[in-house]
Amino acid sequence: MLATQKGLFTLLAFILILACTVRLYRLPEMAPFDFDQEYAANFAYRVLNVYPIQLIGQGLSVQGLFMGPLYFYFLVPFYALFNLHPIGGTIGSIVLGIITIVTYFFVVKQVFGNVAGLIAAFLRASLFSYINTDWSVTPAFSSDLIALITWFCFYKYWQGQHKYLILLGLIFGMYTSMHPILFPFYIVFLILFLIKRQLPKKQTIFLSLLTFLIPLSPLLIFEYLHNFLEVKLLFSFFSSTGGEISRIPQMIIYAQNIFTDLASNLRLPIWFSIVYFTILFFLIYKKIGFWKNQFHLFFLLSSTVVFLLYYSFFPKIVPEYYFAALTTTNLIYFSANLSLLYQKRSRPILLISLVLITYLNLNYLRHHKWDHQNTASLYNKEQIVKKIKNDNTENNQVFVSYIKLPGRDFGFSYLLNYYQIKLNDNAQDPIYTIVVPISLSPDSIDFRSGDAGVIFPSNSKNSDRKE
Repeated sequence: MLATQKGLFTLLAFILILACTVRLYRLPEMAPFDFDQEYAANFAYRVLNVYPIQLIGQGLSVQGLFMGPLYFYFLVPFYALFNLHPIGGTIGSIVLGIITIVTYFFVVKQVFGNVAGLIAAFLRASLFSYINTDWSVTPAFSSDLIALITWFCFYKYWQGQHKYLILLGLIFGMYTSMHPILFPFYIVFLILFLIKRQLPKKQTIFLSLLTFLIPLSPLLIFEYLHNFLEVKLLFSFFSSTGGEISRIPQMIIYAQNIFTDLASNLRLPIWFSIVYFTILFFLIYKKIGFWKNQFHLFFLLSSTVVFLLYYSFFPKIVPEYYFAALTTTNLIYFSANLSLLYQKRSRPILLISLVLITYLNLNYLRHHKWDHQNTASLYNKEQIVKKIKNDNTENNQVFVSYIKLPGRDFGFSYLLNYYQIKLNDNAQDPIYTIVVPISLSPDSIDFRSGDAGVIFPSNSKNSDRKE
């Protein structure tokens, strides 16, 4: 069936249908609406209702540093299409995920062949971690598209096709609008350049620098208007020693996470990592299949070492998602290695492997999302706000308080504004108390949706505590 273009694109269509189905099923209940998602919604609101030109995006963990705005601008049309309802951002994030799946297919197909392209697209469509990514409306989680194109441009440069450096310049410039977690790729490229020692033409260098600056332009304008505040903060941040961090123990933890990343992403036991890397070492040592091309070994080694060292000596401890680019690399080469099984005798092993991985991931999706009711998703938070709206029949100003764990109240502020509930800054009746999670006050809750609840004013017709 893979022998014809029609058969190839029929399989790709099936993969895309599967991807859309599992992502859109009960979408409001699956979609989170916390800090990142509320920021994206507020960004779209400001663009559409306050001022269309925004030079910066979301703030980073280092106070005073900001991302570029391009990821959030991508989402704005989807929010506009849904009249600024938060579900618009989730739809936009899913569309980006579908674009990523298609890109995996064409990029991996071009380097490793049709089978590898289909496997990569299928895994990106069906793995739980990526389904969850496409619900997240979070640029760092969606950065695998940029990491994938970066890898492809590196490969093309290694092959002597220097025109791809123009595209690479654009992608390098996009890092600030996705997340700085991709910055170590700058060092990886420098290493590949020193190994290959191929200097492109002056015209290519000039165009590459130009494309690099284009996506950076909003941040550069912001920096100029603010006396290069972020540049000064960056110098201050990286000049700090981070002496409170135990480097070697932290490096060991990061190395363990890198080693088990693929097994975790596939929902396979940890021992799979030992088996896989043993086989990987054998394939590289024997130069089987595409491993004859030295690029793959040099890229795999340099990217792993650079990301490990970069974040081990980073001035602060970083979460696992800072290594998301290596997750992308793992998926690329795992798909390519699996495609080597597309031999007459090995095809049953390939089929069984894909079926097993798909079953484990969709089963995990069913148990942890579809059958899991104790959440505070977009749907649950919206139900709480709608209940407050319906209870306040006279549309009076209300005061909303929270019984919550830290960070569990994100999203409610935007929804209260979206449903035009008038808020009173003074703590006076009527007072509605939102409880997240409900375990903090289970006996007082008048209405519950998932793991969120609301306590109505004592004089409310819906309250169980009458005066």
